[in-house]
Amino acid sequence: MSIADEQRVSASGATTAQSASQPDAYSPHVIRKLNDLTSDFYAREAASFSATRQAPWHGWEKAWELITAPDAAQGPFLSHAAVRDSLSSRAARIPDDYASNSKDSLAVLDLGCGNLRFERFLAERANAPLRVTALDNCPDLASPEIGALSAAFPHSLRSSSAASKTKEEDASGQGANPPEKTIVDLRALDIVESLLDSTFADRLPRNSHDLAVAFGLMHHLPTFALRARVLEGLLGSLRPGGFAVVSFWQFLNDPRLAAKAATVTAEGRAAHCLPTFQENDFLLGWQHAEGVYRFCHHTPEDEIDALLAAIREPSAPSTSGCAPPAPLPFREIARFSADGKLGNLNRYLILQRL
Repeated sequence: MSIADEQRVSASGATTAQSASQPDAYSPHVIRKLNDLTSDFYAREAASFSATRQAPWHGWEKAWELITAPDAAQGPFLSHAAVRDSLSSRAARIPDDYASNSKDSLAVLDLGCGNLRFERFLAERANAPLRVTALDNCPDLASPEIGALSAAFPHSLRSSSAASKTKEEDASGQGANPPEKTIVDLRALDIVESLLDSTFADRLPRNSHDLAVAFGLMHHLPTFALRARVLEGLLGSLRPGGFAVVSFWQFLNDPRLAAKAATVTAEGRAAHCLPTFQENDFLLGWQHAEGVYRFCHHTPEDEIDALLAAIREPSAPSTSGCAPPAPLPFREIARFSADGKLGNLNRYLILQRL
């Protein structure tokens, strides 16, 4: 057994065989307790946590390159944008009808938006105003950023017809559109609770967004089933041709974090009378704060494969006898690692709805 495997077992109390035989063994009570710990952590440490989360992730740059074309003149996502199944494999093409009109805003869903630093990253790169639906359970992270974000990134755009106007019209000021700004619709949502009470899908937009992202969220969801439903929700929010980009934290790749996770998990489980954890489930603290814990799941590669397989399968019939909706068609565009000193702390997944 490797050192990493020993840390997994000693911290969680679960073996691989136990986890495989009980993939979603936590009761709703335990899931809510883990979610409460995480929510309390962010409520208490919002200011200090946000202060350390200002720079964009390197993985965002890679993801943006994969879903956009080098020529930024035609819109936020372009026809024939070069995307690849991975960073080093064969090329694919976005359909012609995927090109957005440059006069339209880029509709973005950010699930677990935190302090809106992805919106700042996106506003600096997108050649369109942003219309963002941002959902999070900790408004103290995002609220201070909204006004500054909207004011800092106005966009002066031209429609396709304006681009053909004469220089004389442009000189007179009649050929240019007025500046448009980033608009953020921040909505409070306890994602885990909405998943448990079956209101999650109703709280998300449907079939309407160009881009749906979840960064730093999936590791806070305590079970495989909840993580699969979030992936389904992201895909369901997209119009055909839209992209979902998700990160999975692989913190056990860092020996320092792995050792810390083992120690903190043992302390937290004892302090809060928590049951045996499933494989790859841990508690982490924060800096020198005492008594604060956040639930964190390390997502290995085979679990990402299993999640994609799960959302391709038809759902089980409901208890009312109603036929479940058919799975949404999608394709995997890319999967890559980035972030951290060694570039391996996050595993990114890019999906395109068909």
